[in-house]
Amino acid sequence: MGQSDLSHQQSLERVGLFKGLSQASLQRVRKDCTWRTYAPGEAIFEYLDCSDDVFFVASGDVRVVIHSLTGKPVSFSDLGPGNMFGEYPAIDGLPRSASVEARTNCVVASMPAATFRDLLRTEVTAADALLLQLVATIRRLSTRVYEFSAAVMAITGRRIYGEMQGIRARDVYPNEEVKAQLLEKTFPKSSEDMTLKLSNVSAAFYGLLLADVGDRFGWEEADALSKNVFKKLGRLKTEEAVELGVDVPKDSRAPAIVFITAVHSASPEYNFEVLEYLPEETIIRVFGISRYDRIAKKLDIERHLTWPELIPFFEGVAEEIGITCRIEGDLRELGEGGRYECLYRFTL
Repeated sequence: MGQSDLSHQQSLERVGLFKGLSQASLQRVRKDCTWRTYAPGEAIFEYLDCSDDVFFVASGDVRVVIHSLTGKPVSFSDLGPGNMFGEYPAIDGLPRSASVEARTNCVVASMPAATFRDLLRTEVTAADALLLQLVATIRRLSTRVYEFSAAVMAITGRRIYGEMQGIRARDVYPNEEVKAQLLEKTFPKSSEDMTLKLSNVSAAFYGLLLADVGDRFGWEEADALSKNVFKKLGRLKTEEAVELGVDVPKDSRAPAIVFITAVHSASPEYNFEVLEYLPEETIIRVFGISRYDRIAKKLDIERHLTWPELIPFFEGVAEEIGITCRIEGDLRELGEGGRYECLYRFTL
């Protein structure tokens, strides 16, 4: 390659991994390395290569290209003299996680993976230096992930705010500083976040109203009010579904169909699994979180109310659609935080 032994050794001394090594150890490392000159644009190794040598830049610059899971280049970084690259496969035996090419005319030393691992076992200072380098990389990547996530959330929040300008355009804040602070701290960051917050508000109204009725007129009245509200809600949601053009069959499938439309528009905490879907019998498993039970637990009124709470809702659907339907609920969980599971069966 034309470089003297002295220049090789001096170039290795600039590598962070070798800064604590003795001259004798540096000499051994130099002998264990293969030296090569690369021209600009020449590949040193490719993404997903199965090679495992470790490389050290002696002179010039190289470019590291990071790829996405689909293999698309997504970021670049340039490394100059004294930098090491390609050490990951030497440690874990996996394919290359990036590709590297010469950015300028450069001289690069390479060391076999087995020799590299022997070096780490015999030279404590080199092992310590590698640990510090890996930890620094982890910290840097963690910071970048956090900053990226925060940026995504900020962009999403601004997008949601922008989409609501038909409502929010008339708002007047005391000043821009207060506006920015309140939007950052309290405005929903996503459609899901907004839906859940609105859901919590409606649950609070439900629970507080029942608690007040129970205190004033007795818990039988509160329970009757809860059932009546759910039945009327079932009728209302059926009307809305029909108005939206949903095909609501006039058989046992109707309660399930209307319930799903309600989940989509107003009850995001519920999940569902339709187990049977026939005109004469439909079975749906409802699970997830019941905001109604959650607020009832919080207000300590759960024991005064009838569960499962959705039976009157389904009764309202049946009445509105004009069918006679037997409605059964097998309540399987009414747990902490409103955890909920119930199997509902509708039979003509």
